[in-house]
Amino acid sequence: MTLHVEKDSRKNIQNVSFAVPKKVFKDCILQTTSSEATLVALLAGRTEAIKKYRQYKSNSTDLEDAEISSRLVAYCSDQAHSSVEKAGIIGLIKMRYLESDTSLSLRGDILKEAIEKDRSQGLIPFFLCATLGTTGACAFDNLEEVGPICEEEGLWLHCDAAYAGTSFICPEFRNWLKGVEYASSIAFNPSKWMMVHFDCTTMWVKNSGSLHRTFNVDPLYLQHENSGLAIDYMHWQIPLSKRFRALKLWFVIRKYGIKGLQKHIREGVRLAAKFEALVLADNRFEIPAKRHLGLVVFRLMGENILTERLLKRLNSKGNLHCVPASLKG
Repeated sequence: MTLHVEKDSRKNIQNVSFAVPKKVFKDCILQTTSSEATLVALLAGRTEAIKKYRQYKSNSTDLEDAEISSRLVAYCSDQAHSSVEKAGIIGLIKMRYLESDTSLSLRGDILKEAIEKDRSQGLIPFFLCATLGTTGACAFDNLEEVGPICEEEGLWLHCDAAYAGTSFICPEFRNWLKGVEYASSIAFNPSKWMMVHFDCTTMWVKNSGSLHRTFNVDPLYLQHENSGLAIDYMHWQIPLSKRFRALKLWFVIRKYGIKGLQKHIREGVRLAAKFEALVLADNRFEIPAKRHLGLVVFRLMGENILTERLLKRLNSKGNLHCVPASLKG
């Protein structure tokens, strides 16, 4: 995921547009939130899994989609956002929460073991939500390890980069994207770190046909003479209509340009590093998880109750807001 910069010959203003490797992601849509993007990816993955099952199982013609769906199983890290759990609940899909390593990252061996165990029980693994920048500690699942496994096993790999995705505008932070070529979809929120107000989530997919097969409906009142001549996003999402989210995103990109956005991101990272240094200089506190980007995890030494009390005191004053996180207890 990169930013492409062009010069406007009329006004000598830098225009910035998002671009992803065309061999990986050909199509992009703006969704409301990362929660919705994850659900859309899960449902599209379910459609593809049912289709594949029918192709390879000639005796499945009498099975209802719901019967096949009841055997599907999806995966995510134990550090994944709660919206992944919610997507599984809405989609009536078994969701396996796989243990992350000491760096809070999902690794390939854990995924492979879970897939083999579920297949031996007659289940159908079909989907993995990998997190790039977890909510609790901004940890990154290992795409270079889980990606090839997803390709080999035929799983839809969705990357949830809600917060951290904005940082990929800066070349020095793109190392966490290694392995993204194995993904079927990826989403991030410009409404988190890119100064675009809520709601605005960019979602790229390898093949929009998967979305069409999931969400395409064709009643008489939605038919028109120009069908097929232009992209109709009602077939890429849950609602029929959509807000003009692109305008507010365009204004921010137009205003700041690539250099302005990179400066904003790097300043956030610099401030986080400064805060981290201040915490480490005070022997009453500790940093229990490695800092990534602009998120710092800190706690008071001793029992958790001490940190909980401090959290309540800080937030009750209203001068700043700290978000609680629980990491491995």
